[in-house]
Amino acid sequence: MGFAKYKLLLAPLLPLLWLYRAVIALRNFCYDHNIFKSKKLSTFVISIGNLSMGGTGKTPLTIFLATALRDQGWKVAIVARGYRREKSGLVVVSDGKQILAGIAEAGDEPMLMAQACEGIPVIVDRQKLNAARAAVERFAPDVILVDDGFQHRQLHRDIDIVMLDATTPLSNAWLLSGIMLREPASALRRADFIIINESSQGDDLPSQPLFEQSRRYTSVAIFSGKLQATNWRELPPNKAGEILPLDFIKDQPVLLVSGIARPESFRRLVEAHGARVQGELTFGDHHRYDEKDVRLMATAFKTCGARYVLATPKDAVKLAKLRAAETALPIFILETAFEVEPAFFPALLEKLRSPKIAPS
Repeated sequence: MGFAKYKLLLAPLLPLLWLYRAVIALRNFCYDHNIFKSKKLSTFVISIGNLSMGGTGKTPLTIFLATALRDQGWKVAIVARGYRREKSGLVVVSDGKQILAGIAEAGDEPMLMAQACEGIPVIVDRQKLNAARAAVERFAPDVILVDDGFQHRQLHRDIDIVMLDATTPLSNAWLLSGIMLREPASALRRADFIIINESSQGDDLPSQPLFEQSRRYTSVAIFSGKLQATNWRELPPNKAGEILPLDFIKDQPVLLVSGIARPESFRRLVEAHGARVQGELTFGDHHRYDEKDVRLMATAFKTCGARYVLATPKDAVKLAKLRAAETALPIFILETAFEVEPAFFPALLEKLRSPKIAPS
């Protein structure tokens, strides 16, 4: 669809867009001028956020930071909203020793973080301030990581990390074509670090233009990073989740299944390791899989002639409970890790140890 037609279709939403802009601007003004006051906790708080509605890699970066800080000897807790979970209110997903909630109570991304971050409590609540207070009271962490916290200004953050997708230019961030963005690019002035996620772009598309655009709004350090594939893991119960090397899928016919914000990044990783994509089923971000979806997968698997079904870790936490009951499909999960420029983590530690941000 051409840009002109796109604008015409969205034209009726213009009044709502302008109202949304006004509300966001007023809210930020009130926090910036201490009319509304953020609540500061007795521990360090690091927010990992973005300007858009999703798909920039916040959760993988949160996992990276949580495990890296843990390995440096910090006591860490993670708080999140638990988007599209079925239960409201505060839920302790993990106490760092065991997982205490199911996918319906936790949400897909908090469950993924709880599984990936051994020894790190994960708490969810629609109000992240409530979750952070509970983390302090129950687990006394040195550092709280707030997944998707940039717009949650009720909670004071000592460090704000903002992630940008390399394929989304800031020049369109607050225009009608960028209606899904939460804030204008000028909000980058609140950031302490910016990380440009290059996972969704090809190797021939440099992220330098986005570096230059970001520099119009902030002088803080800007780093790049991307998701790196590590291995394949068969979804239980078959073979107890057998781990397989990346070249396991080379020249194999596969069906891709994903319910993430940017399915093209998943496909690019799969194709980079030599798989022949015979079919693809894409669902909305945070999609709740049910038996009907699994039957659809089984039909597509048979029709396209695939040998394996490939999915993401975010899908795995929801597909696992349906796996045995519905089908014997050979489902494999692409395990990934977020890698950021080596200079980023030392810079973060230096700022974290600065007396200027010591908690009260």
